[in-house]
Amino acid sequence: MRKKFCFWLVSLLLWPLLVGAAEVSDYEIVAAGSGLQGTYLVKVYVFSKKAKVNTEELKKCAVHGVLFRGFASEESRVSQRPLAGSALVEQQNPDFFNLFFKDGGSYARYASLTSQALEVVKVKKKLYRIGATLSVSKDQLRKDLEAAGILKGLDAGF
Repeated sequence: MRKKFCFWLVSLLLWPLLVGAAEVSDYEIVAAGSGLQGTYLVKVYVFSKKAKVNTEELKKCAVHGVLFRGFASEESRVSQRPLAGSALVEQQNPDFFNLFFKDGGSYARYASLTSQALEVVKVKKKLYRIGATLSVSKDQLRKDLEAAGILKGLDAGF
């Protein structure tokens, strides 16, 4: 009886960490050109066992990549650092980002597909690489995360 109680207690305590880690798919992000002022134009590739992927998943990966991974251009050597600085920000604020990246979360306000056409490539026997070009509103994203106290303002050091 005591072992079951300990198992459930540990499971309950670790659940938010496991759920948060499983929220975002395996993906790649690269620059796709120059977007409008205040936005990034990125190409996101999601790896999936099915040849279809939800457009919301692409948006989630685009915002996650801009925030925590950064990206580089395929053609040039230009790269963009992560907006949040590092992935530690996500680990330090799990409650905020679990809500932010949940299905139907506020991440969707910052990303939009530039075209409904998806690029689907079969990589392995049961693995597909699905790509789309998205526009991510980096200025609004930074402004809202600063207002929530997640990121420091650019003038915080002065």
